[in-house]
Amino acid sequence: MKSRLPRARPTCVAACVSTLILVSSAIVFANVIPSAWIESSAPRGLLGAASFFVLTFEPHLGIVAALAIIGLLVLRNWRVAVIAAPLLGWTLGPMAWSLMRPSPSPIRSPLHIMTANLLVGHDGVDVLARRIIELNPDVIFFQEYTPAKARRLIPLLAGRYPNVAEGLRDHAFGSAIYSRFPFLEVPDLYPHRSIRAPNGLEGRIGGEVGVWDPQVRAIIEHDGEPIVLQNVHFAPPIHLQYFAEQRAMTRWLCDWLKSETRAVVIAGDFNSTDRSDNLRELAAAGALDTAGIAGRGWIGTWPSSGLAGLVPMPIDHILVRGLRCSAARVGGDIASDHLPLFAEIGR
Repeated sequence: MKSRLPRARPTCVAACVSTLILVSSAIVFANVIPSAWIESSAPRGLLGAASFFVLTFEPHLGIVAALAIIGLLVLRNWRVAVIAAPLLGWTLGPMAWSLMRPSPSPIRSPLHIMTANLLVGHDGVDVLARRIIELNPDVIFFQEYTPAKARRLIPLLAGRYPNVAEGLRDHAFGSAIYSRFPFLEVPDLYPHRSIRAPNGLEGRIGGEVGVWDPQVRAIIEHDGEPIVLQNVHFAPPIHLQYFAEQRAMTRWLCDWLKSETRAVVIAGDFNSTDRSDNLRELAAAGALDTAGIAGRGWIGTWPSSGLAGLVPMPIDHILVRGLRCSAARVGGDIASDHLPLFAEIGR
């Protein structure tokens, strides 16, 4: 056994170094490809899509890099381990910093927000209802909200949430907002009428979500001031056309934020992580991710189970503009492939 270890050591070192080179190369690639490429035809569109997925999995790549660096330390290759250490700062640094930064100051009159993707295909809501009662949010944003789920949820929650705005669909792209507070105006189920469906999808029935599907908007009053609530569900990143829909959604929201002067909450399933260009551009427009403001550690929401559920991706978000956030966290199982997200916000 002793005679084999010296011979195995160079192979192990080479494997660790190769892993670090691949990880760093992928991250550099993802951060230099222009985001506009994702809306181009192949091959530039494919490069843009590859960039999107690398950015999505940056924290996971950081875990791979950390394992490789640990391997180098065990093998006593200190020099390469030290050279590679900044890679961990880039990929895992934000999460580590979230555990060390000071807690935000408390909010005098907090508004509790929850967003939850309900997973189309099953109608059970008992686990969801128990979780809602436990978390006790003031406002809930639902995605994948179907008539079957509505028939079961409303009787269970009507006493707590008498104000409901529904954009019903029989497939995965219905949405709703439940609120303790009355709506100041009639909710708008399609607040994006100026946006046209991409070519080839204008007449589709069912299919993937886009800006011409329900993206419910409502307005409530809290602490004496109006707050605009915008529910969103971005297209899943499974086709170049759907990437284009994500970009259209992002532009629409950024354009709207330029003209909206009231406080805003944008919540839902973005099918994009905080490292995507979509969330970066929304942040530049003033809509900040509550998980980034007040979250602690890894706040992943999908998938909720299985091996991948050990390190779920943060694709559900609660964004705020003109508001503060004092706490943000994942809310626990709701019998869906997504975990709910919960945030405490206010002025």
